[in-house]
Amino acid sequence: MNAKDLITSWTQEPFSPSIQSEAKIALEEFNSNKPSDLVEAYSIPLEFGTGGIRGKMGNGIGRMNAFTVGRAALGFSQYLIKKTKKPILVIAYDSRNNSKEFCEITAGIAAGLGIKVYFFPEVAPTPMLSYAVRYYKATGGVVITASHNPPAYNGFKAYLADGGQLVPPDDAKIIQNIESIHDWNTIQFLTKKDPVFKKNVKKVGKDCFQSYLKDLKKAKIQSSIATNKDRKNLKIVYSPLHGTGGVYMKKALNSFGYKNVFLVPEQSEPDGNFPTVKYPNPEEKEALALCDKWARETKSSVFIATDPDADRLGIGVFDSKNETVLLNGNQIGSILAAYLAERINQQAGKKKKDYYIVKTIVTTDLQLSIAKKNKIKMKNVLTGFKYIAEVMKDIDKKKNAKFLFGGEESYGYLPVDFVRDKDSISSALLLLEVIAEKKDILAYLDAIYLNYGLYLESLKSLTLEGSVGKEKINKALNLLRTQDIIGKKIGGREVVSFIDYKEKLVKGQAKSNIFQGMPSSNVIQVELSGNAKLTIRPSGTEPKVKIYSSFASMNQPSSKEEIPYAMAELKKEIEFAESEFCKMAGLT
Repeated sequence: MNAKDLITSWTQEPFSPSIQSEAKIALEEFNSNKPSDLVEAYSIPLEFGTGGIRGKMGNGIGRMNAFTVGRAALGFSQYLIKKTKKPILVIAYDSRNNSKEFCEITAGIAAGLGIKVYFFPEVAPTPMLSYAVRYYKATGGVVITASHNPPAYNGFKAYLADGGQLVPPDDAKIIQNIESIHDWNTIQFLTKKDPVFKKNVKKVGKDCFQSYLKDLKKAKIQSSIATNKDRKNLKIVYSPLHGTGGVYMKKALNSFGYKNVFLVPEQSEPDGNFPTVKYPNPEEKEALALCDKWARETKSSVFIATDPDADRLGIGVFDSKNETVLLNGNQIGSILAAYLAERINQQAGKKKKDYYIVKTIVTTDLQLSIAKKNKIKMKNVLTGFKYIAEVMKDIDKKKNAKFLFGGEESYGYLPVDFVRDKDSISSALLLLEVIAEKKDILAYLDAIYLNYGLYLESLKSLTLEGSVGKEKINKALNLLRTQDIIGKKIGGREVVSFIDYKEKLVKGQAKSNIFQGMPSSNVIQVELSGNAKLTIRPSGTEPKVKIYSSFASMNQPSSKEEIPYAMAELKKEIEFAESEFCKMAGLT
């Protein structure tokens, strides 16, 4: 359907008179060639990105509402029916406004097609949805969430039987299903009181989380050096940032001996308006301000926070001067990867399996150095945890292979193999185990830098909204594709490789086998001399283009006293390199 037809479809039934009136205004503006947010809302459909469908709530095909959720639910449900004779669907939802309603809409549509549905009766973390899909041996799963986006957003993330998010070729088939639904009247909504709803929809029981905790104990990620007293004495402040993690995180940590877990009172209850933060994102310093305050008041040595759907994890600690230090996603992931890899390597003669660390192409190469030195295999994947889950599925098929750790720079990590999405609960437990054993996590991070190499990363995001923004982003990447930059200098380092993940083209030192098993993606990566790289990609969930930097120091420090100066020099170098790279892409 063209843009005009898409708008016109909202000017008639089954839409309410108020929606029809608004759509008519959008149609008038469209016919007058008057660009507006209203026209875009009714004419540009939501697209599946790295996290499924995500967007602002409101009317129109470009917004999250009962009909766009219903359309996604119908297309996905139809696919599950083709997949198996007796499909099972598990559904969870976060604390956002309308999440529960969207969950019930999805459940009703699936139930109306004869699908057996299990849904979480209260808000639940995304990793618990991933686990529940596997627990119930379901055909698929859905979680209603917009992760760490502002309050105006919501989303619909779909999962398949392995507990991982949609990946090729399934995603294309499901998207085709959804996009083939042109008649809004074909979406049949069921209420909770409908007999078919009551027959086919059941609640997820408490046994599911109990099973998760049992599997967490079996995973043996706990330290054999840290004592129960170490765990009991560790004071922890935790904030779910008004999201789903509160009850789950506290119960999990308590069950592993961490009895001193204090929940930030202002942020402990689910609230879709996220009243105490600008962005409910543990990557943001502002979002962790109350954690910092309560950690000082309770004399806690560490504070942690999770985003609204509790798949991402942030942490803050205090240094020797009692100043707050917030670790970034690359640092946290590297600490967890190093801890697990070193423990495996210490087993030496006992090691009978090939262990794997899996990371995204924009995550720090410090983890590659960690893997190599500890004789752990490393696999790079495209951005999006769904690709890490896909590799986990391949590892399952190998006789002597075992998944050890997966992570991405955007505060998502997975240290267990029975969940297939980033998991803040198991990650928080492992991080606290590192602290309980090592005592000083900052000293441990310094030791990692000295042992494996000093790396610094940066993420520069440029917001470019609407169709004009999307066109500018595409122009930037295409401009880079037309330039021959091998041998040129960026920030004082020479370009040694050019990698185009869309065209699957390499120039310079890079080898084409890096694309093995990867689908095409609109990403360009430039490798520089001295273990440095710059990557540019459009966000899959937000109107942004992102530039990622990962630079190893050209002057490796030999003592921890040298690290701050080397870091400061790296920071200056990255800032200059990012500026030059943006100029090359026409983004200045």
